[in-house]
Amino acid sequence: MTVVELLESTTGYFSRHQVPSPRLTIELMLAEVLQKTRMQLYLEFDQTLPEAQLERLRPLVKRRAEGEPLEYVLGVTTFAGQRIEVTPDVLIPRPETEILLEEATKLIDPAGLPVLDVGTGSGILAVALARKFPGLEIFATDISSRALEVARRNAKDVGNICFLESDLMENKALPERFQMIVANLPYIPTGQIEGLMREVRHEPRLALDGGADGLDLIRRLVAQSAGKVRYLAMELGDGQAEAAKTLCVGAGYALMRILPDFTGCERILVAEQVETHG
Repeated sequence: MTVVELLESTTGYFSRHQVPSPRLTIELMLAEVLQKTRMQLYLEFDQTLPEAQLERLRPLVKRRAEGEPLEYVLGVTTFAGQRIEVTPDVLIPRPETEILLEEATKLIDPAGLPVLDVGTGSGILAVALARKFPGLEIFATDISSRALEVARRNAKDVGNICFLESDLMENKALPERFQMIVANLPYIPTGQIEGLMREVRHEPRLALDGGADGLDLIRRLVAQSAGKVRYLAMELGDGQAEAAKTLCVGAGYALMRILPDFTGCERILVAEQVETHG
């Protein structure tokens, strides 16, 4: 089977199984298996694929057709221009989380107090900040030991992150004060999870379920962080901005701004502690 024959036949197969962007999906999968770029695939349309590579690709195609996210099938994705490992133990990074990263980066003092990434998951925020500020001490927590294993592998080339298993900020080994806390916590209301796209339902429920109103963990983090940090930057779910703003103000934060995502939905909240200026 040639490259073009495989692309065309699998595009049809994915279309019949309601896989979004079927042509792009098989191009990305084949490029990953062959360790080539998509452009190279187009330049090699007529080349015959070795049976060994077809054997490797077939189970991946089946998994994607059954609704497993492409990122889990391939085991990798990109965030902030960096290739990262993802497994079914961690949430798949979304583009809007890069907005959270950008806003945090603007406020961080490279020579200041440590930064904390709460609910680090695959470690994307902690790793990106550690690369940006190599002289800064970064702490990253997650309640899932399996997620922390993934995060540590993604951080293998950086040396300024301390990963701790913790329910939000409860680990006693954490410092008393931080200059910045970043958090992309579970924020989907429990009752909405079963209605999500089938791909999203493959992601760990622990990383999705935010309780009855989606704010359970955000509510707890706002309370835990009060008096311990100057800046708090969080990603929010749809329609949660006003409630999160009220929580922050009630805990002594002054709201700085709420930023939209790429669709215009209020997604990122950045707040400053009124009396804490570490």
